[in-house]
Amino acid sequence: MRKYAVVYGALMLAVALVAANQLVDRRSPSAKPSTQVSPAATVSTGVTALDAYYNQVMDWEDCKDGFECSTLDVPMDYQNPAGTSISLSVIRLKARNSVGSLLLNPGGPGGSGIEFVRAATYVVSSNLIERYDIVGFDPRGVGESTPVQCLTDAQTDVLIAADGSPDNQTEIDRIVKLNRQFAQACEANSPDLYRHVDTLSAARDIDILRAALGDAKLNWLGKSYGTYLGVTYAELFPKRVGRMVLDGVIDPTLSNQELSYGQALGFEDALQRFLADCSTHADCPLD
Repeated sequence: MRKYAVVYGALMLAVALVAANQLVDRRSPSAKPSTQVSPAATVSTGVTALDAYYNQVMDWEDCKDGFECSTLDVPMDYQNPAGTSISLSVIRLKARNSVGSLLLNPGGPGGSGIEFVRAATYVVSSNLIERYDIVGFDPRGVGESTPVQCLTDAQTDVLIAADGSPDNQTEIDRIVKLNRQFAQACEANSPDLYRHVDTLSAARDIDILRAALGDAKLNWLGKSYGTYLGVTYAELFPKRVGRMVLDGVIDPTLSNQELSYGQALGFEDALQRFLADCSTHADCPLD
């Protein structure tokens, strides 16, 4: 698999940012930092500025319903770790008898790992929750992490209201135009961060998070685009891979258009199979 940075698709990032703007801060305003902090790391990368990130200690606060929340600093540009830093928002559900962390990623690109982990009881088994600290994070540029600033609220409303299933060339031209404007706005309003919202940087963020959590190796559950993120991590840090589950692997050689087309064919096939099976049952609600 090629080791190259994939800039998050404008439309997927738009959805992620819109959803992030609607998130309610679930941290209790009166919450006090817990006494539990990440174990002190002793990592030496050979780059002093990068060592500071790897050896940071995360302070965790209660953020309701048994979850703890914290933030993690990472370099905006890994080619210049002494430069600007950005912040990642992190959440975890502590295990009763922890053997380490299990990081979850829902894909997207740009899907909220925080929201994903808040639904942990629906995502992973009770046995995993019993044994692993379930951890999620919002990737760089989206959600509760340092975000890429793009459209105004009014412009976002126009984008959301656009027909997402264009039926003719006029509608196709309109949705293409709106998404180009969206991408241009992201670049114009967040020019520095915009250039560093990519898969390689996100995978490097994960390794810093792994170290800050005190884990010698990464345990990972990635879905959809999260499979590509996991594979990229494994290519960068093969000796730091623990248990890794890649659910719904995508082909990184395909364009977004090709991926969407293949997904649509899969949905259509699943629907046809469901309809065919349903018709054989007396209680089929579609008869």
